[in-house]
Amino acid sequence: MLELRQLDYFRAVAEYGSISRAAAALHLTQPTLSRQIAQLEKNLGYQLLRRTPGGTKLTVVGEALRAHLLSIFELVDRVPEVLQTASAGGHLVHLGVPSGVPRGWIEDYLAAVAAEAPEIRFAIVEATSEEQRRMLNNGLLDLSLMHTEPPELHAELLFRQRLGCVFREDALPAGQAEIDVTDLAGLRVMAHSSKGEEISLRTAAATTRTEVDWLFRAFSEHSELIATSSRVDAILIGNASARKWFPGWTWVPLSEHRPEHWMRTWAAWAGTDLKYGDLLLRCLRETAREYQADPTYSVAPSQL
Repeated sequence: MLELRQLDYFRAVAEYGSISRAAAALHLTQPTLSRQIAQLEKNLGYQLLRRTPGGTKLTVVGEALRAHLLSIFELVDRVPEVLQTASAGGHLVHLGVPSGVPRGWIEDYLAAVAAEAPEIRFAIVEATSEEQRRMLNNGLLDLSLMHTEPPELHAELLFRQRLGCVFREDALPAGQAEIDVTDLAGLRVMAHSSKGEEISLRTAAATTRTEVDWLFRAFSEHSELIATSSRVDAILIGNASARKWFPGWTWVPLSEHRPEHWMRTWAAWAGTDLKYGDLLLRCLRETAREYQADPTYSVAPSQL
């Protein structure tokens, strides 16, 4: 019989790369942990670990199980929150949010849903678009906001935001109200991801033979420190994120006339049985329309 406890033991061994180190972390003796792993392998019918002089290595099957357990234990960790919401007569929606979505936009959306369905509670998970794809496919999210369209999921384009760059003072283009990708030639430019929404802009730079020294870092509360220590000249970013992470830098928008100068945001979900789906999606559309007055933001289908 498969036991969650044994899976947790295997997860620890996979993480520490050693039965002895995992045993110490779990406050077990090494023989006890070895017996539990052996019993798990017997129950599953597969060898999960290969012993080596330096510790343990995962077999191909063991690596597959380790990856699968990421989703399983994320679901297990959420059990108290789900039960607490259900006991209060509520419904919990796990909402994925990437960086770059204006905080005020998300707050307005949550308020719009609460006004119509106060029983809905949100558990917001901040993750990249690629991470959210995995989480949606594994049932860890109910609804996502993504900057890349997931072809295997249900998706609806909501809005786009104009990209730009924040510049270090001595790298700031003089007297320019907006820039083109060619203005980044010779600069060290930090971007959020090597696989995200910036791909089309990097392609445009390559097409025009614009040599840019790209540096990829996830934006966080330490973004300005990362940029400064990495000696970057500019950071590719939307206006909302620029105000949040780089308040002392000057943001200059990219030209509005090129499609690769805009970052798009889709709503995505895994199935047609999304509870409260009509309400959740309608509030997303209505919240998007409320931001049309912002010149760095667009929801008009003809412009998307």
